[in-house]
Amino acid sequence: MRRTLALSLVAALSLSTAAPLAAQPAAQTTAQNAAQNSANEPITVELNAAEPAQNKCRVAFVIANKGATAIESLKLDLAIFNRDGVVQRRIVTEMAPLRRAKTIVKTFELENECGHIGSILVNDVTACTPGDAAACLDRLTPSSKVSEIKFYK
Repeated sequence: MRRTLALSLVAALSLSTAAPLAAQPAAQTTAQNAAQNSANEPITVELNAAEPAQNKCRVAFVIANKGATAIESLKLDLAIFNRDGVVQRRIVTEMAPLRRAKTIVKTFELENECGHIGSILVNDVTACTPGDAAACLDRLTPSSKVSEIKFYK
């Protein structure tokens, strides 16, 4: 009887520890799927406004992370062109942190007057954490609500 009870107890313990172990691969797969899906979700960056500010141009960007993973760093290398298409300046801007499934606004002052800016090019993504800068550049979807300034990659 003791032997049967001991075997039953060992069997019960092994079943109770096997269930959580079996659940771990499913949880890991779910996390991996979420990360993979986030890698395919767009990061939208919209030039939303441009207004004069003491001989400079204050630009506002609306950035949306549509993915399920937060972005800790998103640094964009921007080239500012004048109305004749000549590069006037290059800057690197930090557009993060971006929580998962969140939209934020970032404001910067550019040395140029707004009337002199013809376009802004996302020349490159210099940092994207977590992830790969080239993959983030592929996910990036720029647009502009400022009719006088084209924003593109």
